Amino acid sequence: QEAFVDYHLRNVSDRYDFDSVRVGIQPFQADFRGFLFNDNQLGVRFFGNRDNNRVQYNLAAFWRLEKDTNSGLNSVAQRPRDYFVLIGNIYRHDFLIPALTSQLTVIYNRNREGDQVEVDTNGFPVRPALLGTLRGRDYDVVYLGYNADGRIGRINLTASTYLALGEDRNSFFTGEKAKIRAGFAAAELSYDHNWMRLRLSGLFASGDGN
Repeated sequence: QEAFVDYHLRNVSDRYDFDSVRVGIQPFQADFRGFLFNDNQLGVRFFGNRDNNRVQYNLAAFWRLEKDTNSGLNSVAQRPRDYFVLIGNIYRHDFLIPALTSQLTVIYNRNREGDQVEVDTNGFPVRPALLGTLRGRDYDVVYLGYNADGRIGRINLTASTYLALGEDRNSFFTGEKAKIRAGFAAAELSYDHNWMRLRLSGLFASGDGN
């Protein structure tokens, strides 16, 4: 599931802030909980840090691989999909308030599998999905996100919010072009008391394609 080369480009301070590049099949998680992207995929990633590791960044491009039907692992013997993901994010420790790490994320999702048919090794159709108009889809979507992880006083906090903007060439329901407008937000608050951790979680999602 992992096969990559990692090359250290340079140090940029006497505190060993650095720039590096990684090429190959590699793990990547786009946010603290992996809501939007959490996978091992073929790609190239530039990453590093600044300001005594208070700032961290990633610039990555992934060419998605097919998954083996039964194991769920990458099928490296097959040609990669016509499905690309470009990711840029930046983390800042102690941003907004002390003990809270904030992250800004921009992701571009480009899919050109509208004219393809994929059948898995068990003989079941994978693409296009056997729902809606039964047509393949080409789409472009940009995700803008803010994520936070840390604590506010005695309260532990993890939160994510995303806005999705784009266009679907073949709408899932109508087969016509459709604009994509969607939002997502999730948060978990927890409080530690002796050996107990009390948690409260919430999630909200909305979507509009027309």
